[in-house]
Amino acid sequence: MAQFAILLTLTVILLGAWTRLRDAGLGCPDWPTCYGHFTVPSSAEALARADALYPGQMVVPEKAWPETIHRYFASAIGLLILLLSTWMFAQRRATTLPWRHGLFLLALVCTQGAFGALTVTEKLYPPVVTAHLLLGFSTLTVLFLLYLRLSQAFPRTGDEGIRRIRFWVYLAVAVVVGQIMLGGWTASNYAATVCTELPICQTGWPALLQWRDAFSLTHVDDLNYEFAPHLDAASKVTIHVAHRVGAFVVVATVLMLVTQLLRKAATARYRTFAWVIAGALLIQVGLGAANVLFQLPLWNAVAHNVWAAVFLQILVALAFAVHQENNKLRG
Repeated sequence: MAQFAILLTLTVILLGAWTRLRDAGLGCPDWPTCYGHFTVPSSAEALARADALYPGQMVVPEKAWPETIHRYFASAIGLLILLLSTWMFAQRRATTLPWRHGLFLLALVCTQGAFGALTVTEKLYPPVVTAHLLLGFSTLTVLFLLYLRLSQAFPRTGDEGIRRIRFWVYLAVAVVVGQIMLGGWTASNYAATVCTELPICQTGWPALLQWRDAFSLTHVDDLNYEFAPHLDAASKVTIHVAHRVGAFVVVATVLMLVTQLLRKAATARYRTFAWVIAGALLIQVGLGAANVLFQLPLWNAVAHNVWAAVFLQILVALAFAVHQENNKLRG
């Protein structure tokens, strides 16, 4: 069940990125229904009802369907996690299953659902959209950790060298999470295409930096935040530059981690981790560069988002293994 939930969550992350990048986040103006229906209205009667409920808002199937499909898959995750956590809780006296982990996961996915609703009702308010993305990644991570615990993955090897690089492991996880946050902020503020050159931005970008407006949390009632009408071009450049600088920090930190693994690890497990992490980093950097060079092609941008989630899980697996080596994790 945990394995299936992980695959389903990755699918929802993909669908969420696809929905956002197709500018379909408001394809349905209400939640949990779509124009008052549980599917996209198409018949004359359904369209008339939709027009009565939301006058002046025309049903656009090309935008409403991605949002509806995303919601159904997200609901399936919620149901599966409810079943998984309930079963573990019911078995808590007869087994050593980590039922508290399951209850935390259930609370997390419920919070994620609430932010999914707020994403629509607050009309793509960037802090809500970014939090929704981070909660999705958090759900995937907590599910993956549950799977690692259930499968008793990465038993201790006694590798003394690995204990001395805990700092770099945890720092790499923290830096990647920070970069994912910046990526979410870039996407939710429609700043992904404002810089068209590598490595930082086009000529003259330092003069455009507007940090206060770029990261303001001010909320304007009834404002539709689609396409970020509240930001000027300079603020969007600032957001994009922050994400680019964050990428350099990630590359430097992760390469240091890889170097430490290759130098200090005594077992094949951690040397394999080093090469897998290096390869995953190279793929992610390549996808990010392609987004700039080809002006955010849809499937490349979706892949960049999904691979960020996969890359994070690789680092989480390493952190779990290091935690096991230090004998701090209990069943």
